[in-house]
Amino acid sequence: MSLLVEHRTPMPPPDPSVRVSIMSPVRDEEAHLAAMLDSVLAQTHAEFELLLVDDGSTDRTATIAREYADRDERVRLLGTGEALGKNAAFNLAYAHSTGDLLCHLGGDDLMPPDSLAARVRAVGPHVRSRAVGFFKLALLVEASAGPGPSEASDTAARAETVVPRGRRGSMSGGSITMTRALAELVMPLPEHLVSEDIWMGNAADALAEVRVDATDVVTRYRRHAGNSNPRNKSFAAMDRAIHARMTAYDALLSTERFVLPEEYRHRFAAEREAERLRHEGRTLRLLHADLPPVDRIALASMSHPVLWRVRSRLLTPLTGWRGR
Repeated sequence: MSLLVEHRTPMPPPDPSVRVSIMSPVRDEEAHLAAMLDSVLAQTHAEFELLLVDDGSTDRTATIAREYADRDERVRLLGTGEALGKNAAFNLAYAHSTGDLLCHLGGDDLMPPDSLAARVRAVGPHVRSRAVGFFKLALLVEASAGPGPSEASDTAARAETVVPRGRRGSMSGGSITMTRALAELVMPLPEHLVSEDIWMGNAADALAEVRVDATDVVTRYRRHAGNSNPRNKSFAAMDRAIHARMTAYDALLSTERFVLPEEYRHRFAAEREAERLRHEGRTLRLLHADLPPVDRIALASMSHPVLWRVRSRLLTPLTGWRGR
């Protein structure tokens, strides 16, 4: 059982010597990448490295990344042109990382100026332990889902919703911040998985000696048509994508790299069984699954085309209630 630490009061200043490695696989992000890079270079905590991996871009992504790397030695472009796959690109970034803390950032997302300072302030005191910090995300809903100049996209990204609701931090996306001692267990990511978040967040939580939940917003996450999470897709497209993502629970339960605490094995097995019921459209059975009520309702809303249409129309008010 990990030590749970909640940071809801002012903390001491961050240790300026703690180095943060930001892992960022990017692919075809020319519309947003410059804004992302500018947000990282504007951080109040200056001791960081941004490890960019161009995962087979066909636009100007690599050119933009190289221009920034030439201007600031903290920005490093590790690969260009070869389509590795998202998790393989993460693993390449991790293999070249040198930081005391590790986090990641999408090429289409933004960091508030105090993002790294907040992470160092909350997780830095545990830097010698297997520790993870989970923070808040601000979801940006863009008026136009299509690609375009970064200036137009930034103007359109007006509406913000902070998630998750409640005291806990998010266990996915750019919220996750691990000490190197913990990252050595969680990484490298299994490359057959389609995304990083379920493996990374759950493995970090299960294996951590210290879990820190903080209310700081550390990432401004853009919602648009190109996201890997299929929120605005058809039911069939969503079902395929979600089912592929959920294979991460199979990987967690079958891995021989580490031993999961029994309570986490039970939880992950329940998640896997609930996903089977969701994928098979067994909505009533799903509502009696061995999961918290809010999780059952969330999965049920993705188990039938009609329920999915309702969920899609109520996406913003329904977002963030699962507390993770």
